[in-house]
Amino acid sequence: MQKKILEISCYIAGAGAFGVFLRWLQDQLAFNDAGLPEKSALHVLVVLYIAVCAFVFFRFVKGYRKAGLALPEDFFAAFAHEGKLYSLLRWVFGLVTAAGGVLLLSTSELDKYAGMLQILSVAAIVAGLCFPLLMTAAGKPGRNLTPLCLLAFAPILLFANWLIYCYRANSINPLVWSYVLEVFTVIACMLAFFRLAGFPFQNPAPERCLFDAMFAAMLCLMSLADERYMGMQLILLGTALTLMYENWVMVCNLAPIPERKDAPTPAPESGDGFEHL
Repeated sequence: MQKKILEISCYIAGAGAFGVFLRWLQDQLAFNDAGLPEKSALHVLVVLYIAVCAFVFFRFVKGYRKAGLALPEDFFAAFAHEGKLYSLLRWVFGLVTAAGGVLLLSTSELDKYAGMLQILSVAAIVAGLCFPLLMTAAGKPGRNLTPLCLLAFAPILLFANWLIYCYRANSINPLVWSYVLEVFTVIACMLAFFRLAGFPFQNPAPERCLFDAMFAAMLCLMSLADERYMGMQLILLGTALTLMYENWVMVCNLAPIPERKDAPTPAPESGDGFEHL
């Protein structure tokens, strides 16, 4: 299983790395000197590549079920973990996101939408600290789920604010290709953390959570090819690492699907047919 987990993580990282290269080629070759998009096969290739990655991740998730494995619907069982390495990684990845928020807060003071970016920065700092706390709580079964719901909500709030910022900053931008990937990535991240929050909220969707974590992590890496504030780049990188960590833990906790026992057919009562009528 460990070999399979490493293989899937390499697929996510490799897909994101090649996506960065493909997006960079699009930015360099599919736009003219004035920054306007030209007719290019790269526009189609980017969309096709994202669709192919989604299909591959979908096949991974379906492969688990074909192998007779499923993720438990209980939060503590789905994200259980042991070892100091897990604790170190989740805090490092969370702090990368929080550091991105701090950097964005200190470099966006003169931006036209400085107020929105400041809110986004604070949300990133909070989300970067809440995720490792949430994963730490997963190793302590029996805890009250109410505070865990609040911790799980923080990343959703982060990307909801980011989506509002994208809409506001590009409301009069006619170049759709300049921001559509970022919008798509933000929505995918918000959906991935929404699926994660489904576990402490006791409304899980395990297969969708697995798929969304892989797909959103790939898009975060791919979006690093675009130009934006370095703090926002760090937030995307930290989010990608966080989602890859989440996927690793979930795959580690895949368990055999319990066999369903059909209810026995009740034996017919004795007596003649007139008594039954």
